[in-house]
Amino acid sequence: MNYIFTTLVGIAVFANSTTAFCATRVTIASNRGEVALHIPDAYDKNKPLPLLVALHGYTSNSDVIERYWGFTKFVDEKQFLLCIPNGTKNSQGKQFWNATEACCDLEKVGVDDSGYLLSLVEQIESQYSVDPQSIHFYGHSNGGFMSFRMACEHANKIASIASLAGSMFIEASEHTPSEPVNVLQIHGTEDKTIKFDGGCWDYGCYPSARKSVEMWAKFNKCNMVPIQSGTADFVRNVVDDDTTELRYEPTGAETNTAIAELWTIHGAGHIPIFNATFGPRVIDWLLSHRKVEQSKKEVTTNQ
Repeated sequence: MNYIFTTLVGIAVFANSTTAFCATRVTIASNRGEVALHIPDAYDKNKPLPLLVALHGYTSNSDVIERYWGFTKFVDEKQFLLCIPNGTKNSQGKQFWNATEACCDLEKVGVDDSGYLLSLVEQIESQYSVDPQSIHFYGHSNGGFMSFRMACEHANKIASIASLAGSMFIEASEHTPSEPVNVLQIHGTEDKTIKFDGGCWDYGCYPSARKSVEMWAKFNKCNMVPIQSGTADFVRNVVDDDTTELRYEPTGAETNTAIAELWTIHGAGHIPIFNATFGPRVIDWLLSHRKVEQSKKEVTTNQ
């Protein structure tokens, strides 16, 4: 399995060079030890803030993923809470999340990461002022798989997720969420680890990037004919606009639901070398896609 997942150790040199930022790092005492939580310097307990939980990939860790994405420096500017937990270690000392059949509880330990991450969110809510309509997950590779699982199993809690080089469960019908969740899949066409077109290995199969998004478009009752919403330049080593953005939007009768979106990074591999544009765009996407309040759903249903 070592050849399948590339560790992120050492890629920090590709992150944005700016290291100065305004945020306060605290720790949450979870049942798996201390977990890093970054809060704005000007945090005010009377002002509920969005919560973003960032998940590392297989063999990686919270410190590495923090340096790779560089999200910490936006905590104060964009006013949100950023939690960066660690998965558990297998017998070889490699950290993982038990996300789907394909990824990445390779030794079949059966650890309940879904329950752990939910309890972590609830613990943060008990200690800090969290906007209940603005809880978000974002993961890379194994962390992307785990973000999909969280959306399936805790849809009532999560407003939106973003998955970079992750994938959904292979059978959507077995993992239907209780309500809509906004979903963004980001994937490089040259990813040799988690293939853009889907794939299998000894541990299980995973769907393509587009199929993962289509599953959520159906869950969210979107129009299954997507629109190309734009292009972007996210990657340093790919010339010009490297990313196309495809969005599945709710039908006219389903205005109070969620969307599903695919950002295809043409020519990028499993660990894209992002420019300074990428981080703010992903954060803005997540924070702007809030949970539809139950009262609004009920009004829509009764009309």
